[in-house]
Amino acid sequence: MLALLPLAAWPVDARQKDGARLPNAAHEFLAAHFQLGVRDFQDIDRRRPVTRTLETVDGREVATFGVVQIGAPASFYVDQLRDIVRFKKESPAVLQIGAFSKPARLDDVAALSLDPSDVEGLRRCRPGDCRVQLSADALERVRRDIPWGRPDAKAVADRTIREVLVDLVNEYRARGDAALMTYVDAERPLSLSSEFRSMIASRPAVLERFPDLHRHLLEFPRGSLPDGRDINDIVYWSKEKMGPAVIISVTHLAIAPLGGSGAGAFAAASKQIYGSHYFDSSLGITILLDAAAGRESSALLVYVNRSRLDALGGFWGGLKRAVVRSRTRSTMGSSLIEARDLVERRFRRLSASAG
Repeated sequence: MLALLPLAAWPVDARQKDGARLPNAAHEFLAAHFQLGVRDFQDIDRRRPVTRTLETVDGREVATFGVVQIGAPASFYVDQLRDIVRFKKESPAVLQIGAFSKPARLDDVAALSLDPSDVEGLRRCRPGDCRVQLSADALERVRRDIPWGRPDAKAVADRTIREVLVDLVNEYRARGDAALMTYVDAERPLSLSSEFRSMIASRPAVLERFPDLHRHLLEFPRGSLPDGRDINDIVYWSKEKMGPAVIISVTHLAIAPLGGSGAGAFAAASKQIYGSHYFDSSLGITILLDAAAGRESSALLVYVNRSRLDALGGFWGGLKRAVVRSRTRSTMGSSLIEARDLVERRFRRLSASAG
């Protein structure tokens, strides 16, 4: 199973949160890593989501934590994650989605289409001034291959971006972070690889709590786990509505069993390897902890998201950041409830058919 820093290494005062010994390993995990207390656990037991905004070093970053109890085993939730396209497709925010084959092929992104605003943005794109985040090579392909004066320009633009994403995924699977883009949409180029490594090396260092998963993401695809243990790697694309914006992204999802905490569990990391707008870097960590003994069909769903947003820099960055943090925390609670209800419906259906 995936290694976790052992319980003995956690701060003693965290294991004695609010002056009382916590009742099980899952609660001990949450108290030690996220400073949850008795009142938080009471809310969790009442099936209310608990959320926190986490302090960050970089002013562009927003980090949010949330946890909710679900009426399904941790292993069942993880099975849903492994079919990530079906899992996410039921969200109204997800407009289009698909998984990449090995190797990635154009057929994998056949359903992907650009919004008219992105097509217009590409038509006007220049290095240092573009409304779509792309590398210099990708911008050159857009300039060279799309016949803007012809009626089929939209179809060619769709195909060109599909080709860019397929090439990106195949190169990423072969070379890891070295294949990631350096965005040149703004005056200052931004290396996605450098940005990701800078983000996970700074507080709050959640990923470092899972050493094998941390190493796997940094060394992918070269890194291997000891003792023949496996991490399930899935790369998928999505087109999602985020407020008024529509964002095309490519995500590397890595799922693994979690050991060392005393709680039957899994951990999954969602690393954005491309985003068409706003995101300089993004990482989601999902943790599934089996609940206390006697609750075989219950688990705790924990989610932490860290995202660096280009819109949070500059003179008005502080004001924007306060608004985004507030909205992100509110959205976290709603998203946890949505995920919980979806998985519980599926688990009830499966249990009914099995019975």
